Amino acid sequence: MYGTHSSRRIWRSVVLGCGISLVAITSAQSAEPKLQVQKSRPDVAPLQQSELTSPLIVDLKKKTEAVKVPEGTHEQIATIEVGSKILPGMRINSFCLNQDGQLLAACGNGPGEIRVFDADGKQLEVWKLPVAPEAINVDQDGTVYVAGSGKLLKLDRHGKILMTKEAPHAKAVKASNAKLREQVTQQMKSRSNSLSSMIPRLENMIQQIKDKNKTLTDSDKKRILSYERILKQYKQLAQAEEKKKEPTQAEIDAQVEAMSKRKMSVSSLSANEKEIFLACSATKGYGYDVWRMDKDLNNPSLIVTGLRGCCGQMDVQCCDDGIFVAENSRHRVNHYDRTGKLLKHWGKRDRNGVEGFGSCCNPMNVAVGREGEVYTAESNLGYIKRYSTDGKYLGFVGKVKLVPGCKNVSIMVSPDGDRVYMMDLTRNHIIVMARKPTATTETSQKKS
Repeated sequence: MYGTHSSRRIWRSVVLGCGISLVAITSAQSAEPKLQVQKSRPDVAPLQQSELTSPLIVDLKKKTEAVKVPEGTHEQIATIEVGSKILPGMRINSFCLNQDGQLLAACGNGPGEIRVFDADGKQLEVWKLPVAPEAINVDQDGTVYVAGSGKLLKLDRHGKILMTKEAPHAKAVKASNAKLREQVTQQMKSRSNSLSSMIPRLENMIQQIKDKNKTLTDSDKKRILSYERILKQYKQLAQAEEKKKEPTQAEIDAQVEAMSKRKMSVSSLSANEKEIFLACSATKGYGYDVWRMDKDLNNPSLIVTGLRGCCGQMDVQCCDDGIFVAENSRHRVNHYDRTGKLLKHWGKRDRNGVEGFGSCCNPMNVAVGREGEVYTAESNLGYIKRYSTDGKYLGFVGKVKLVPGCKNVSIMVSPDGDRVYMMDLTRNHIIVMARKPTATTETSQKKS
């Protein structure tokens, strides 16, 4: 399987990182792509916030453990620039690798396109699309599958669109819009109450510090000053909300549309000889689901539910042994058969080593090698590792130079395993890792 990966939007943390922070979306960019060679050596969508954003009270007393990174089998040799970091235009959302060793980069947040590159980073073709592509994959025959804007597209190996159908989960999302509208209305009306409820809590926290000691320490004074500033902001927010009337239909419509769009997005897809698998947001509540359908985009079946993911990402990859899902919020890889029966899961949170998975939510992405080994990619850290299908740690592939952050870090592996590719959304490029000469020699000796 050559893999898939949806990138989505570029999330940048404004306050405190993933999970609890407010986020902003960076603008799209593009230009002439190029290969940069380097010397060897990281549910329900929230309601849109008003301009005055609610402050967060958080105690940030975390220890950062130094992890010794082992020697990898591969090293970073180049980056393939998909677009400019300066000029506005198409940004990469997803990419995959076809049988000819070409990279297919899905780009754009409106009507998008697929940019085709050779292994050296030279752009060969551009295929125009009627949707914003979120996920892309190829099967053994070279047929290309794209998901975006609630649609599934089937293309031939030259980019001609053969078929377009509505994604199976999109139908369910549209059917539940009435209930979604009720939920949005209730949330918008209750926003003022939630802000007001914080005011007495903050006042109580300030008073407790003052009552603790007759003589306040410098630390106490700083805490009081900090809480008083936050209290002032909450009071301003509460007053602003009280002046507002009931939410207008236009405001409700905008929120429903935003939440529906998020629900209809596809995180990843993967294809084998007979079937397609796609991971997407759950149609009800939080979490992610996996759907299966045939190669003509018919006979959809919901096979996995209740997956926990962060930052809009849930990666699914299929092979002869079934499907593998990177359930990042649980720090594990799940192995299912084609019907969705869980065969095994493995992995653990690990801040002191590399055999487990570090940072807030990893592994973020997976890929399956020709020999059946499972490759994992970790956002924020930039680690790529290899495991057996039953979770045995096989070795450290390498650490890429990655802009830190909780995001999709799709990886692709060449059939011979000599090259590994990782996507960096922030820099809008694909990183190329090549097997070290010593690793090639050692591998050859083992095979002989």
